[in-house]
Amino acid sequence: MIAHFCVLALFFAPFGTAESNSNGCISREEFEKFKTDVLNRIERLTVEKNEQIEDQKKTILDLKSSLARFDDTSPVSVHHEDLENNSTEDIPLHVSEDASSEPLPVRRLAPMKRLSSAAIRAPEDVIAFSAFLTNKEINPGAHHIIVYDHVLTNSGNGYSKHTGAFVAPRAGFYVFSWTTFANPGSYFPIELTVNSARAGIVFVQGDTTYNGVTGVAVVQLQQSDAVMVRSEPGYTPHGDIYSEHNMQTSFSGWCISC
Repeated sequence: MIAHFCVLALFFAPFGTAESNSNGCISREEFEKFKTDVLNRIERLTVEKNEQIEDQKKTILDLKSSLARFDDTSPVSVHHEDLENNSTEDIPLHVSEDASSEPLPVRRLAPMKRLSSAAIRAPEDVIAFSAFLTNKEINPGAHHIIVYDHVLTNSGNGYSKHTGAFVAPRAGFYVFSWTTFANPGSYFPIELTVNSARAGIVFVQGDTTYNGVTGVAVVQLQQSDAVMVRSEPGYTPHGDIYSEHNMQTSFSGWCISC
């Protein structure tokens, strides 16, 4: 029995120091006391590690709760097929190596969200147009409506290349831009009208070379209001309205509140 206590004393030596006789052995009473101290220390270490693990779990639960609140309030929609097509990534969550011999359960990372196509306005919801003259107009005269015959954009179908008029599909605030070029020696005012009332005017003068002027106006329209560009009724133009591939006389508009 004494030999048995000697072996145990050597085994528990790393946990503490116990008095021993000259043969390196301890008494049974000393052994029992020493064993109790060691077991108490192991129990304290276990409690400390369990507390650390519980703290880690609480932190993870708080993170999950924060992510859940973000998912509930996020305005970005996700298509079901996007969730099925996106791969997920396994990310293990570990506590420190000395905290526990068993890792926490693996958490699957949710796939990245994609913008729904519904978040991008469909073309039929956009009101915008752009058109230009393909040929110059010679001696247009006063009160001449410019008919821009080549249409580049006509989302909402508000512009007519046959009349040169833009008819508002919906009420709202609109921006209009009109650019006019003149031959050398030509000069005349060009105005933007809403239901035949002036909404903006520019004066273009060619002098000894070609020249162009652009006007911009922001106007509030009601549905079915008509917007056109024309030479000023009370002023007789001199010369030609010029347009070709290097300098295009043009008319554009778009709704900024529709």
